[in-house]
Amino acid sequence: MSNWKSILSSDSILIPRRLENRDQDRLQSIYRLLQKTHIEGDLNLRNIPITNLGNLQSVGGDLDLHNTKITNLGNLTSVGGNLWLINTKIMNLGNLTSVGGNLWLTGTPITTLGNLTSVGGYLDLSHTPITTLGNNLTSVGGNLDLWNTKIINLGNLQSVGGYLNLKGTPIMNLGNLQSVGGRLILENTSISRLSEEKRDKMLSRVKIGDEVYL
Repeated sequence: MSNWKSILSSDSILIPRRLENRDQDRLQSIYRLLQKTHIEGDLNLRNIPITNLGNLQSVGGDLDLHNTKITNLGNLTSVGGNLWLINTKIMNLGNLTSVGGNLWLTGTPITTLGNLTSVGGYLDLSHTPITTLGNNLTSVGGNLDLWNTKIINLGNLQSVGGYLNLKGTPIMNLGNLQSVGGRLILENTSISRLSEEKRDKMLSRVKIGDEVYL
């Protein structure tokens, strides 16, 4: 493991994953780092007991907040790489508008995607209480996993580059969705229980790259 000084001066910021509460000097170093508005590389805060992101507005690489005490993203507007929020108490994404890579929210109490307009990779919302994707999200470049959620509509979502998994949800329609690059998984949904005529009419409006699972 690199020493703390060299870690803080590197382009790809890597915070040590184990930080004892008594190590106040290191915790203060993190807080000073978060006074920046932009970090070019990766920022790994996994398992660090931080509660906010300070002045941070953008991260050029990955941002790992897995198992932190974060409840909101403050002023953060963009993440160029992947964003991990697994095992946090995050309920909304605040001012975040874009994630260039994957966004993991599985198992969180997230209820709204706020200003988020696009996710370049995989969006995992499985096992969350989310009911709608809101008015701003229009595209997901990779897979979109909504399995075992309370989702009832897809908001303004227009395209999913990979598969779309809606298994076990109360989803009633596909809203403004125009294309799914992979499988469309509708097993055990309200849509799967529609009459064949109504279901086929709904699906005819969507370009689907693979099979439909009912």
